[in-house]
Amino acid sequence: MHDVSLATEFLHAVPPFNTLDADELSVMARKLEVAYYPQGKTIFSSSVGAGLAIIRKGAVRLLDDKKRFLDKRSESALFGHKIWFHGEQKEYSAEAEEDCLVWHLPQDEFRKLCEHNPRLGEYFSSHLKKRVSVAAQVTHAVTEVRDLVRRDPVQIEGSASIREAAQLMSEQNVSSVLVMSGEALAGIATDKDLRQRVLAVDLDPNESIATVMTSEPMTLPAGAGVDEALLLMMRENYHHLPVVEAGRPLGLVTAGDLLRSQSEHPLRLVRDIHKKENLEQLVYLSRRLPSLFERMVNLGRDVEQIGRMVTHITDAFTVKLIQLAQQELGEAPMKFAWVAFGSQAREEQTARTDQDNGLILERKADEQESDYFDALATFVCAGLDRLGYVYCPGEIMALNVKWRVSLAKWKRHFDQWIDEPEPKSVMHSSIFFDMRCVYGEEGLVDELLHYATKRAKDNRIFRRFMAANVLGHKPPIGFFRRFVQEDDGSQSEGLNLKHRGIVPITDLVRMRALESGVTEANTFTRIALVAEAGTMNESDANSLRDALILINQIRLSHQAEQMKAGQSPSNFAPTDELSPLMRRNLKAAFMLVVEAQTALAHRYQVH
Repeated sequence: MHDVSLATEFLHAVPPFNTLDADELSVMARKLEVAYYPQGKTIFSSSVGAGLAIIRKGAVRLLDDKKRFLDKRSESALFGHKIWFHGEQKEYSAEAEEDCLVWHLPQDEFRKLCEHNPRLGEYFSSHLKKRVSVAAQVTHAVTEVRDLVRRDPVQIEGSASIREAAQLMSEQNVSSVLVMSGEALAGIATDKDLRQRVLAVDLDPNESIATVMTSEPMTLPAGAGVDEALLLMMRENYHHLPVVEAGRPLGLVTAGDLLRSQSEHPLRLVRDIHKKENLEQLVYLSRRLPSLFERMVNLGRDVEQIGRMVTHITDAFTVKLIQLAQQELGEAPMKFAWVAFGSQAREEQTARTDQDNGLILERKADEQESDYFDALATFVCAGLDRLGYVYCPGEIMALNVKWRVSLAKWKRHFDQWIDEPEPKSVMHSSIFFDMRCVYGEEGLVDELLHYATKRAKDNRIFRRFMAANVLGHKPPIGFFRRFVQEDDGSQSEGLNLKHRGIVPITDLVRMRALESGVTEANTFTRIALVAEAGTMNESDANSLRDALILINQIRLSHQAEQMKAGQSPSNFAPTDELSPLMRRNLKAAFMLVVEAQTALAHRYQVH
């Protein structure tokens, strides 16, 4: 016997029964049978048609046929139905880990319930991959760039003169004109081009507009999202983008169009950063970051776009600091590249981040040149710290002379890590395979990345050490209650979504990228490229991508809530603040990661 109204109220908050209406819940509650099990008591085996069990109080251990631990379930969790363990369905028995109160729904009633409610049937029969994929779907509406096009494009033939183009722009009251070759887009000319390429150099206005246009400009398809246009403008510092449909220009979108489409937009901050003249003005701008991040999350932007946007803001601050430093120090004595490592290199930054950077110099610096780059690094790193990008605890910064060396020296660093692998050096080197040029000579970065990636791809012993390092970060499959057991036996208050969720995935994908010779740093791009290369099958690649999205969604939402409450954002999410559905989906995502780690362990015979 049990209280039907109490059971109905309880089930109303338990997925998937929260999809049922009150009458359906009441009918189901009347079918339940209540049972008490003391600690250590065997409850049942799934092989005998046990039906469905709902834990009202206590905790239950699920064991395989050899009594080995499979999973643990606590209050409001379900068992008795078919369950996927590490990618496969297994028979299991249930044992009370502590005194338990359990509601049972007999097998026949459970079957009827699923037949009459297809959504429940889907919930209990779905594979982990499908479950995570559905949970990771972004449901917000996307504004397409076609929606921002306000007029037909102003066009002119490439053979027309500069004077004619300027007159047309004045007549049409526009700041740019599309230059055509017949029906094909040949280029774009802006008022900035006229100032810098015509007036500033006293060019004859009777010359053809084709001589001063930007040839083969980047374009966007009309169906592209506004965020895609935004990211391109942020990355390239563009102010105009032609929009094309069926190969023909549909119109133009400008930075102003994007800014008007939303009251607060990342592009507005990036544009403001480029206009500032000193560090204090940049510090003032940086105070807008928390509200901007919170807005991006609450608007429902997908996690990949949020990571790229936040990162491009960091890039803009970095570039401006370098420019301010060079105003004081003068031009650099040689070619160099300012590089980012870690999440900034991968374009996956969130609200909480420190700085990881370095310098690649064209050649070995003499004493005077070393002083210049020391001053440059000091100015930029100190500036980033003022802006909220705190110094790297591990001193992986251009401020450290070890990471401010010539291209040849960087190659020797990688040679040492790859030729003489040992756990500490391999862990260290993995950081630097996530590398991206933020400012300066991209060719220096490209050369180093291709060199290091080829060396790693050709050295299986090194990659085996890397595989062992990858397997050192285990997702917490059995997370329950308020505290989470860490690998070293300690306990943490809350689930570390970064180190126990995000890091295992980025490590796995980086490993697969090295096997494929992929030099791209972004994890989402790497996943697509390794699947294309055949290093990972498409289904597994999509599953890792979905898991990464899902874990990041929860992480970003938690950080946004912390910032809204005036707290510092962290990577720890208290498990008692996660809804039952969120726990279920997180566990499914973690299990997919464990599957991928198991496959990597077999591949490299690392256990």
